[in-house]
Amino acid sequence: MGFLNTFRNKTFWFIDFLKGGPIRSHYREIKFILENYHSEKSVKLREGYLSNLLNHAVSTTPFYKPYQNTVSLTGFPVINKSIVKNNFESFKSLSYNKNKNNFKVATSGSTGTPLKLYQDKNKHNRNFADTIYFAEKAGYKLGTQLIYMRVWTPRNKKSPFLAWMQNIKMQDILNLNDEELAKLIKTLTSNNKKGIISYASSLETICKYLDKIESDPLDCNLNSIISNAEHLNEYTKTAIQKYFKTPVVSRYSNNENGILSQQNIHGGDEFDINWASYFIEILKFEEDTPVKPGELGRVIVTDLFNYCMPLIRYDTGDIACIENNSDNIPVFKSVEGRKLDLIYNTNGEIISSLIIGSLMAKYSDLNQFQFIQVGKKDYVFKLNTTQEFNEESQLKSTFKEHLGKDSNINIEYIEEIPLLASGKRKLVVNDYIKN
Repeated sequence: MGFLNTFRNKTFWFIDFLKGGPIRSHYREIKFILENYHSEKSVKLREGYLSNLLNHAVSTTPFYKPYQNTVSLTGFPVINKSIVKNNFESFKSLSYNKNKNNFKVATSGSTGTPLKLYQDKNKHNRNFADTIYFAEKAGYKLGTQLIYMRVWTPRNKKSPFLAWMQNIKMQDILNLNDEELAKLIKTLTSNNKKGIISYASSLETICKYLDKIESDPLDCNLNSIISNAEHLNEYTKTAIQKYFKTPVVSRYSNNENGILSQQNIHGGDEFDINWASYFIEILKFEEDTPVKPGELGRVIVTDLFNYCMPLIRYDTGDIACIENNSDNIPVFKSVEGRKLDLIYNTNGEIISSLIIGSLMAKYSDLNQFQFIQVGKKDYVFKLNTTQEFNEESQLKSTFKEHLGKDSNINIEYIEEIPLLASGKRKLVVNDYIKN
């Protein structure tokens, strides 16, 4: 691991020990609950955390006080960002309201409604332990260099000392031009062990650059690559494995809660759900009732550890489906993105965004694409390509099979798919529903 990396690892756990070992305790419990899902102790721990949270919420928060006599989770209302924003003070626990150790978290609102929340110190420690556990599951060990690719601003940028201590290289993704990509590749091919965490679109940009320069596979000494915030398409997964000889896993998380699930490094598309820190339901689109196993629905999260601002049955705005895996543990079979960006065919039926990405994978000459539904039967492809694209007819014909024979598909050529302020790049958009 190297002397400095080992020093960082040992220093982190020693400081935690001096504080009473809260993160170590959470880490061990998370590991036990998730790796012994069906054991009596694991079940009792999860049930106890849910019961304790509900009792705390109805006893100390004005919003949940009317539900004091509610005996089960399903008796609580489903909430969303708008409800939390409009009742912000009512969601605050009176027991934690004036606690100076609370932490403020916020969503950017780039793909929905902006929201700020507060988390108590115990929740903060739980998130830290979740991060360490799931990073290890992806092959990363605390103390190893982490190349963190995101939009870095004065608000979130780490000090030089903290970045050195945490061994984080802050790679800004707003201007990933050829010059910056060449520098990044040089960093990646250094001798020291390292990991990467990045938006999926930035990983795709790296792979497209390596395609363009006709690169051979790289000797990078990478032990983990984690993709977050966006759908990881098959092209990027395959290209990452080709160039970096390291599997990439996709992580599903949000700022309001934390890490909700992550793919397994040993392969497969399913996501292991973080049942140690959350209770998750999948509900129908138009009513607050459960979907059938394997059916797409809304992701509803109950955060078991935020006692400062309890979020019970929180509608994340995301779409997924749950089935049991071979060990009879509920996992996400797919995570589809946000409800606002679902695509509908000309009959008004939902079309999976994963289908769009899968169908577009065959057009290797494209640098970027964006698919937009602009009307009930009207769709637009925005294409960025460095050479003439001669497959318009084939593309339209392929998608008419899925969207409807009466669909109107137009193609526009552009120089760049713009990044959102958060650094994300949306490949599937539904302007028709939003308008």
